[in-house]
Amino acid sequence: KIRKRNKNFHARFSAKIRIYKYIIINRLSGPVLEKNRGWHVMKKLDLKEMQKGARKLLGTKDFSTFRASTCKAKSPIRTMKSVKIKSQNNLISIEFRSKSFLQKQVRSMVGCLKYLGEKKWNFRKFMSVFKSKKRENCAPLAPPYGLYLEKIIY
Repeated sequence: KIRKRNKNFHARFSAKIRIYKYIIINRLSGPVLEKNRGWHVMKKLDLKEMQKGARKLLGTKDFSTFRASTCKAKSPIRTMKSVKIKSQNNLISIEFRSKSFLQKQVRSMVGCLKYLGEKKWNFRKFMSVFKSKKRENCAPLAPPYGLYLEKIIY
């Protein structure tokens, strides 16, 4: 549907909510049809633990830990409206809703949630990394090919 907008409309700065989705293919066998459409993780991920961590990302917080060193945003403070983690047939989808995101924030958060899910980190470690506000403590970034900008609400 096409609607006329006023002259003050800006595709980037007028957005009220951005919805990003990250796909993890969580099974032993490598993806064939889904190749490069999601992150293939062979180790079984603990969804409950990942959801517990995701809940701590909600609200207005300093997301410096998940910010790229090249990020040009004036402030690392962002408001995460929701984080939903669902699993169906070995496909894990993580949906993030916020007005705006820092550079590489979603991929950084997914990397940390994956560490939590595969028990490389416990919940206490996840929280200390988040609260540290130090990029060097962050888990490795999730690869770009699992990330999708699903919708922008104006």
